[in-house]
Amino acid sequence: MKGFEQLAQWVSISDSPTDRENHSADISGHSPRKPDIVAYPESTAQIARVLSWANAANIPVTPWGAGTSAEGNPIPIRGGICLSLERMQRILELSIEDRLAVVQPNVKYRELNRQLSGTGWHFAVAVGGDATIGGMIANNAAGPKAVKYGATKAHVLGLEVVLADGRVIRTGGRSAKQSCGYNLTQLFVGSEGTLGVISEAIVRLTPEPAFEEALVAQFPTVAHALHCASTLGGLDAGSIEFLDRAYMGFLGEDSADTLFCEFHTAGDGAEADRRCWAAGATAVRRATDSAERTRLWAARLRAYTASAEANLNARLLTTDTAVPVGKLQQMVSFLQDELLRRRLTGYLLGHAGDGNVHVILPWISEAQRQAVNEFSAAAVEKSLSLGGTASGEHGVGIGKRKYLQREHGATAVGLMREIKSLLDPVGILNPGKLLPD
Repeated sequence: MKGFEQLAQWVSISDSPTDRENHSADISGHSPRKPDIVAYPESTAQIARVLSWANAANIPVTPWGAGTSAEGNPIPIRGGICLSLERMQRILELSIEDRLAVVQPNVKYRELNRQLSGTGWHFAVAVGGDATIGGMIANNAAGPKAVKYGATKAHVLGLEVVLADGRVIRTGGRSAKQSCGYNLTQLFVGSEGTLGVISEAIVRLTPEPAFEEALVAQFPTVAHALHCASTLGGLDAGSIEFLDRAYMGFLGEDSADTLFCEFHTAGDGAEADRRCWAAGATAVRRATDSAERTRLWAARLRAYTASAEANLNARLLTTDTAVPVGKLQQMVSFLQDELLRRRLTGYLLGHAGDGNVHVILPWISEAQRQAVNEFSAAAVEKSLSLGGTASGEHGVGIGKRKYLQREHGATAVGLMREIKSLLDPVGILNPGKLLPD
């Protein structure tokens, strides 16, 4: 605690080995790094106190939500203060009339939807882990429902943000339409805690679908499954997902390349059923009953957990690239060929409806780690060559920084540096992330 005594007057802090260890790594395969202390603010004012003090003392501050990031985004790689927002988990307002919710940053999106149950409205973004809304905003999370509802950025109306020097600003507002001044709200969405700390958010609520039907279809190859996915355009799809046969096998399901779909208009499931068979499906199952829909989707929802359970002694690296939808089959074919060529174990899954594909690769030895990192680099290069992106939804964090200039160009990255310098001139906010050295 030495050197942080003054900070302890304003906010709860801890330097216990357990607290530091618990805030040293996310679910990614990136190396852990313990912070010097963990601070637990309970209000915007306390966040401002911490940042003002840290800025004056030139001490790094790394925001922490739920630790579910997949690119090392919240790892405090330069030590300093881990700003854990776990005590800021209040839903401040639910306004069905205004179609919005006002939340503190550590409200879990699933808890918000539990609170909205029965209202006919929901927060439409869904991701694999039980992420916090603040973290989802900071990372611009997407997930299975992005094919219909888009990424988190489409659901943020306004923010309260604490800047590096402790100043507090409010961006956006409560109205559905806003066209006044620069869009500062979207500047902070996806900034991964490098420009400011989100202390409050106004998020858009969306009507729940009045009708839901699940469809699970099996195919002889991934190519057949993805071709089928490409034929589902024009249907009211809430999700179009795929898992390869390797994934399905260790999930205890039939070992087949599989599409998982959800439709929100009556009749679309039947039409999708017809298109699946026409595309070469070997089996198709459909359900409108809630319990049966949940059962059909269970394999997809526990994919990451199952991959960890199947590789208990290994760490996992998850690739995340996204390409134009028409290039998805080409991208997946490349990934499969690379796995074979490099003799790597890898499980493919992705959001077929919007061109986003992941490969989960287990590794144990340093040699294996190097091999999976090389595979990930090859995947990014291929994605960029197809007009895609280095990161579809996991953000930049530690692992994708070196590709930023390749994707956006030197001038754009230079402008990003200028923005960073303007808002965080000392460079205390989540250093070593997003921008390349």
